[in-house]
Order: sequence, then C-alpha cells, then structure tokens
Amino acid sequence: MSYEEIKSAFQEMLDEGNHCSQCVFKYWAERLGIDDEFSMRISSGLGMGVNHGDSCGAVTSTALAFGLVYGFSDGAEHGADDGVEERVKDFEAAFAERNGSLMCRDLLSGGYDAADPEATVPGGVNPWENCAKYCADAVELAEVHLSAADLELASKDFASAITHGEDAPSPYVVAAGSGVAGLALGVLAAAVFTYEKRRAENERGCS
Repeated sequence: MSYEEIKSAFQEMLDEGNHCSQCVFKYWAERLGIDDEFSMRISSGLGMGVNHGDSCGAVTSTALAFGLVYGFSDGAEHGADDGVEERVKDFEAAFAERNGSLMCRDLLSGGYDAADPEATVPGGVNPWENCAKYCADAVELAEVHLSAADLELASKDFASAITHGEDAPSPYVVAAGSGVAGLALGVLAAAVFTYEKRRAENERGCS
C-alpha cells in the first residue's frame, strides 16, 4: 500500500472512533499474525498520549511493535548495537524531526490537550485533523527498521510458541525502553503471547 492509501485507511479507523495507537498497532499486528480484536484492545490504552497528553499513541504503539520483533529476554542484550532500543530511538528522532514533537499535546492542532479534562477545543479548529498523517508517518518511518524478513521471522516465532505451548515470556522480555514505559511494553508483549496461546488451545479443543 502507498503512503496515501495507508493514511486513508487510518483516517477511516479514526473516523470510527479508534485511537491512533490502535490504527498503528493493528497495522503491525496483522503482519505479525496477531488477532485483530486483541491488537485493538491491547493498544487502546495508549491513545491521547497514554491518556496523559504525553507520547503520541502512533509513537508508543510503534515502540511496542519494535519490541515484539526485536525485543530481548537476556539482560546482556540491553543497549546492544542495532537492537530494539537503538531502533526505537532512531524512529523517535525521525518522527520528531518530521512533525516537530513526540508529544500528543504538541501535535494536536491548536495546542489542544485531549487528556486535560479542563481543556477546550479552540474555535474553528479540528484538533485531530493531522492524526491520520501522524499514523502514516509512524508506519513509513518504522518501515526503515522493521524489515519484511524480520516481521516474517517474528510471525513464525509467535506461531511456533503458540503451537508448541511454550510459556509466555516474562514481562521484562520486550522492554522497548527503560523504566515504567519499557516494563509496560514488556507486559503487553507477554499478554500477547498468553492470549494467542490460549486462543490456539481453545481452537484445537473445538476441532
């Protein structure tokens, strides 16, 4: 799909009430073979700058995708060259350079902070008019680091883990950053494995 086609598809999702985080993570989840409904649910809490006007959901959901493909389970890999952390940093730098910021409150038109319950929409302004662009930008800029071959390999890893009933990874497996944000992404990744494993087991039980 072209940039404009992806942007148009994201605009349709946004018009239906979905968050930018859901749009972007669903895009990568489909390429990883992850259930659509689950991908929408697990990324829903990242919208509106993690509901606090901070990092744009298009950015955080991309970081989650990086973790699912390049995340580590061995602490010795922390800070590895060309690892998940460097890829996320490079992506974020490119996104900020193109759009001026990573922050939801800065990116929304009119300086509107959707996470502030006391904020009011500036007159004559659609705060979300550029959100589809930010989603499409996130995908385009991430494509530089998320190769088709790596996505295919990660997809096979997911399928293998589910088929063979391997245990879900620790919440620390996919720490796509440091601190609370990194741990949160790791917890989300562990949940993906657990959910998909149970879904596969249920399907086998019904067959």
